Amino acid sequence: MTATALRDPTAETSEVNRPRKQPPETLDDKTVALLDIGKMRGDEFVDRMEQLFAARGITTTRYKKPTNTRTAPVEIIQDIVNDVDIVVIALSDCGSCTSCSTHDLNDLDQLCIPGVNVMTEDFRHAFEQHCAKICFVGPSVYTPHPMQNRTTEQLHEFADAVFEDILAAITSSGGILETQSRRPGTT
Repeated sequence: MTATALRDPTAETSEVNRPRKQPPETLDDKTVALLDIGKMRGDEFVDRMEQLFAARGITTTRYKKPTNTRTAPVEIIQDIVNDVDIVVIALSDCGSCTSCSTHDLNDLDQLCIPGVNVMTEDFRHAFEQHCAKICFVGPSVYTPHPMQNRTTEQLHEFADAVFEDILAAITSSGGILETQSRRPGTT
């Protein structure tokens, strides 16, 4: 019997995590996908995001998953890849939707559509753990938790409070950003 030695071809100093795709420097002439994960009341947050992007003259296209407890269907992923340059995924506020939206962010990033995940602050650790498990350095922005019992006005305030952080996370001038969660009305 012949002994065989197997060698790992990767350098010992190589990174384990895959960095995200470089986002564009600016959003000029870019289209942003707003992917509503299908969570109840999340559409109100996404409605406000759409208004904020429009006020800046940034083109958006909306997509909605049929359920927040599964990853986006292949058809939605393909439409995003064919039609837009960057994605904002919102609004996760539980474990299963955080996991699924993290996989959606990673899948789109691997298909050259960089983006950011928006979720409530209570799921920061879950997002970090999911990213670590799939070896992906994913950007995130956080809003206050919970969102289900908030008014439409409060959800719009949350969107207003994190909009600049989202812009920074989806442009290379903002770098890879994991924001500190901020309460609306604070700096």
